[in-house]
Amino acid sequence: MMSILGRNCSRGLCRTLVAGLALALFGGAAFAQNATHPYNIPSEDMADALNAFAHQSGLRILFPYGAVAGKRNRPLTGTMSEQAALDRLLAGAGLVVVSRAENVLTLGPAPVIEAARPEPPVEVQEVVVTAEKRVELLKDVPMSMTALSGDALTQTEADTLQDVVDRAPGVQLIASSAITNELVIRGLSVGAGINSSVATYVDETPYSTVGPFAYSTNLAPNFDTYDLARVEILRGPQGTLYGANALGGLLKYVTNAPDLSRYSASMLAGVSAVDHSDQTGWDVHGMVNLPLGDDAALRIVGDEQFFPGYIDDPSRGVSDINWVRRYGGRASLLWRPSQDLSVRLSADVQHITAGDTGVEDLAAATLKPLYGELMAERTVAQPQVLTNAIYNATIDWSAGFGTLVSSTSFSQVNPNSWFDLSWVYHSALDNKFGGNLGAVADAIEPVQSFTQELRFSSPKNQTLEWIVGIFFDAEAADEHEPLFPVDIDTGQVLYNFIPDLGAYQITSTYREYAGFADLTYHVTPALELSLGGRYSANSQSYHQVNAGVFTGTDDFRTYSRQSVFTYSADAKYRFNPQTMVYVRIASGFVPGGPNDVLPGSPLPATYRSSSTTNYEAGIKGAAMRGRLTYDLDVFDVEWQDIQLIAQVSNLYGATNGGAARSRGVEGSLSLRPIRGLTLGLDGAYIDARLTRNTPATFGGVAGDRLPLSPQLSGAASAAYERPLSPSVSGFAGIDWRYDGGRISEFEFGAPRQELPAYSMLDLRLGLKFEAYTLTAYVKNATSGRAFSSVVPETLGGVNALAAFVANPHTIGLTLAAKF
Repeated sequence: MMSILGRNCSRGLCRTLVAGLALALFGGAAFAQNATHPYNIPSEDMADALNAFAHQSGLRILFPYGAVAGKRNRPLTGTMSEQAALDRLLAGAGLVVVSRAENVLTLGPAPVIEAARPEPPVEVQEVVVTAEKRVELLKDVPMSMTALSGDALTQTEADTLQDVVDRAPGVQLIASSAITNELVIRGLSVGAGINSSVATYVDETPYSTVGPFAYSTNLAPNFDTYDLARVEILRGPQGTLYGANALGGLLKYVTNAPDLSRYSASMLAGVSAVDHSDQTGWDVHGMVNLPLGDDAALRIVGDEQFFPGYIDDPSRGVSDINWVRRYGGRASLLWRPSQDLSVRLSADVQHITAGDTGVEDLAAATLKPLYGELMAERTVAQPQVLTNAIYNATIDWSAGFGTLVSSTSFSQVNPNSWFDLSWVYHSALDNKFGGNLGAVADAIEPVQSFTQELRFSSPKNQTLEWIVGIFFDAEAADEHEPLFPVDIDTGQVLYNFIPDLGAYQITSTYREYAGFADLTYHVTPALELSLGGRYSANSQSYHQVNAGVFTGTDDFRTYSRQSVFTYSADAKYRFNPQTMVYVRIASGFVPGGPNDVLPGSPLPATYRSSSTTNYEAGIKGAAMRGRLTYDLDVFDVEWQDIQLIAQVSNLYGATNGGAARSRGVEGSLSLRPIRGLTLGLDGAYIDARLTRNTPATFGGVAGDRLPLSPQLSGAASAAYERPLSPSVSGFAGIDWRYDGGRISEFEFGAPRQELPAYSMLDLRLGLKFEAYTLTAYVKNATSGRAFSSVVPETLGGVNALAAFVANPHTIGLTLAAKF
């Protein structure tokens, strides 16, 4: 497919049908067929004529380039409706509209009618994405990726990041607390906690932070999915267009833009109950879209959710301690004074409060509950709070020779976590001060980022297409972590204890300048070649001040300065408008940086960047007149200069060591055998292992599996909907997912744990009325037990594991409405 971009570049994108989602009406919202515009299009090459039509009508048009090659249009002049103009333009061209979604039209060859064996028409729903920073069809993107529409996520009760990841085999979410998570794609993680291997974006704003002192591996965004356009997950390194931290891939939230054409509103409210909990869960979401005259609109989205706790602490006599409350809102203002110019201002703010970390204590040798099922014992509560905010201004200006996009963003994230460290400090406190004392740390770690991207892209459907851009990122992190004693007998924190046990004050900065370019050459209507590159240079600083009984007194600084070049190259060939094969080579990186080392320390003052190179081949296509779609790829990722924590002379610090390789197969199928029924199947086989030893103190040996990613994972789904009366339809759905056995993180030479495979089953059943939808659902219907990760601890002198456990059996009911 090739894409023609009209001037309404910021309007909402098409809604997507993905495997396992219960969508009643497969067709998207039609374009404004009665809207009139003046047209002046001479007889010319059909591709140029469609480009002119897109410009003059303000629509986006996607079409198979091969179907228009060598064809010319009839002249089109005068003022008329969009439908009439399109009918005249396509007359005799052998093209028809095969799908419509808001202001995106997809054209395809006119079908050949078989008189002998007529079949019922199949409505084709194309998936539009912006993975390569331009509007195109998912089936035309030469890489492995998943696109999950916001409507589909809402209908399947997928309202957290974990729910999103569960629908994308080969992608893992590793929890380290109730508010912090690490994303892993294709197994590329050693659990070292230095830099995230997956970049995250919200529209045009990079949300990822850089470096261990900016919480990089723990800040995967857990936003509400209500009223999203979609979530895009790109597998494999994406360093050329997305820069730092896209070493393993990218996760991108795409929000709905304001709609200038009409007022609309929607809401959803629900209640839920969780096994092992006496609390009631609830959630409320709402959206309103307000046109402001003819050239502006405002869209506001709000949500609030309460997730019940299910972990008890018998030592303190409290239950359901790991409850989570999340609330926030998005606001977006779109101003389009002309077809050539749009300005969009957006703000996204979220607050999460967690009663406790939510771990279950297990015996290390058996993985059996240490104190009882879903129980943990700690001296004090470990509450956690996370607030984040993203502000963005995007200017999109289209000229005849190209499109200029400017994205300016400011973001801030403020995590605050309490950690019970009594098991670490109890003996030392007892020896020094007497009494029955433990310790608790209060970690406050705010991060602020300013980013500016400016890129210029050529018009579509040229023999040579290009994107060039520049990027700047300025980041500042401030970590403050005081240590307080705790009276173990009463659980009281002794804030005024003298002397100070210790406190760290760490400030770090990151500055990056980058330039990038991507070229695409259409050798023939069927063959396309692309080449891209990005040069990034960064400078960083680190300043640490600490004082106290257990930390000593220090004040020191370290600096680093590095540069990296990443590249991508791909070729794709279309056998026909429905079938495409591709090969791809791409690289990605995570930045190196300064180390937290005292002057004269045997640890290196800096650590290097880490990089990956990905080799991938795949096929995407459709068969059975669009009833069956498929996507299959094989890949080989080489990982060099892995960043990890090593010990040198009893000191721990960041360094580089070892190499790894991830190889595998990924695939997905979607089948609509009869009207109203959609079947989906997704799977991944990933073999991710070290290929070179890490430093001995880290404990990794060539051949060891990388941690916490299964070799085999998969998902299957079925969704069915049928009319029950002229105004009511019923629907049902089932979603099943499986993760194979995993190995825990490297623990400095200590034995690693084998975590068992698990499967989860979700069910839903409901009714759709004209404006309302009532849904009953069950999550984890089979009460499967799943551990996201385990962390070694010593509890009461016993070797134990703190395990992050998936939500138990949950039932719920929601009511949704659209106005």
